[in-house]
Amino acid sequence: MRNTTLIGSEGKLPEIGVINSWLLVLLAFTFMCSVAVGNLLLLLILLLWLFEGKFAEKFQRIKHNPFVWAVAAFVLLHFVGLLWTSDWGFAAFVMKKETRYLMIPILITVLRPEHIKYYPLAFMLSMVVLVAISYGIYLDIIPPYAILGLEQVEDPTPFVGHIVYNPVLAFTLYLILYAVFLLDTLSWRVKALLLALFVIMSVNMFLTQGRMGQLVFLVLLTLFVFQFYHGKVLKPALVALLLVATIAPAAYLSSPVVQERVNVAIHEVENYREEPNSSVGLRVIMLLNSFELIEENPLLGVGTGDYHREYVRVNRENFPEATRGEILAHPHNVYVQEMVQFGVLGLLALCYLFYAMVRMYKQSASPFKPVMLAFPVFYFVIFFSDGYIMDHYLTLLFLLLGSILYSGHESANR
Repeated sequence: MRNTTLIGSEGKLPEIGVINSWLLVLLAFTFMCSVAVGNLLLLLILLLWLFEGKFAEKFQRIKHNPFVWAVAAFVLLHFVGLLWTSDWGFAAFVMKKETRYLMIPILITVLRPEHIKYYPLAFMLSMVVLVAISYGIYLDIIPPYAILGLEQVEDPTPFVGHIVYNPVLAFTLYLILYAVFLLDTLSWRVKALLLALFVIMSVNMFLTQGRMGQLVFLVLLTLFVFQFYHGKVLKPALVALLLVATIAPAAYLSSPVVQERVNVAIHEVENYREEPNSSVGLRVIMLLNSFELIEENPLLGVGTGDYHREYVRVNRENFPEATRGEILAHPHNVYVQEMVQFGVLGLLALCYLFYAMVRMYKQSASPFKPVMLAFPVFYFVIFFSDGYIMDHYLTLLFLLLGSILYSGHESANR
């Protein structure tokens, strides 16, 4: 076993495991701001993890973890799918995206009990910073600097587009509600500050263009109400209905952005044949094309790498004018994406991943238990609207929070 303690001239330096844990905190704080920084920190964590050794001890921590094995099964299916793949270039692209999920068991063994509160705190602080920048851009206080990665000033989501920003903001808002109302360890001053942040950040949600983020925010808000009134049905149902029936129309009537995005979505669905390259119209066409591919290959799919080639073939037969879909790497729906690639096996692997999370939630005594249910609900919903399982930011969020929530060591979550 390697000696994992470094000795300097001035005394003992932190163990490699401690350094790695702080790198994980840093990753939580920075991954929403930079793809390069996120990848670099993941690489450093992996290298230090390998250098540290203690592999037998680490394996003991994860060998009975259902979440780890569900993730492994999901990634393994992509390797198996190479057997009936012909497009190896696209297969390499897919594998590069999906093999990152193998960091889950590594990150679980990096977690340290004394740092457990810092990981989600660092993530939440990073979102506070992003929301502050977003307001600065919206109010013309901060110019749209190129470093902020803005595609358009009309959508003030710094570093990432609204497709990523709003869903991640929605989950952050849920975490704030959880901290205020379901945690007993915070002082009233901290809770008051968090409630103020919740209001400010909720308004920001409806100043930006991410429709899925706004939808999943309402879903998580509904879930939170049921968790707050634990064990009851009628009262939380009425409260949740009242909140959704108030917030949704208010957002539509008061926010020109929300109003425009909803109206545009309805128009594009109704006219997807006339406007095949519109945002929502293209999604409809991609789903129709993908359903045909699933019908052709219901059991095993087209393989890990053949989605793009097969999609282009079917699209040119059905919707040759929908050219934008031919340059995209997924059908904007994770469930359909997995079924196109692996047929029924793909859907089963994805369902098993959700099952493992819910199973560990039911068995858990962690104070994070409410979040352990919100997490799969969040991904279950957003997976319907985009290829989030391949997205850099949503993948890192999955790795980070999934490792914390489903470590399987209750003592690590206290």
